[in-house]
Amino acid sequence: MAVTVYSGAIANTVWTTDKVRISTGTNSVTAQVRLAAAPTSNASVFLYNDGNVANSVPVVCPADSVTELWVGVGNQLTIVGGNGTATEIGAASSGNSGVHS
Repeated sequence: MAVTVYSGAIANTVWTTDKVRISTGTNSVTAQVRLAAAPTSNASVFLYNDGNVANSVPVVCPADSVTELWVGVGNQLTIVGGNGTATEIGAASSGNSGVHS
């Protein structure tokens, strides 16, 4: 399987693996995941939220760091901030099973 790497900011990008590795440079970035696929199939629902699934609480990825997050196959990843890369990692199992791995 080819590894896909995105540079800079991305918006509502449909993910093809279960996880993402976000590497940052001199500035921090934030990440959010819309559950467009498993387990809700509703892009208005956010994985990282404040207890209300309609309220996104973006994950802060500090400057000069590597952060790994669960995204899930078919869900949508948004990264705000242009100083980093997002690499698809892990298996591609969640889209079929609906299980967070």
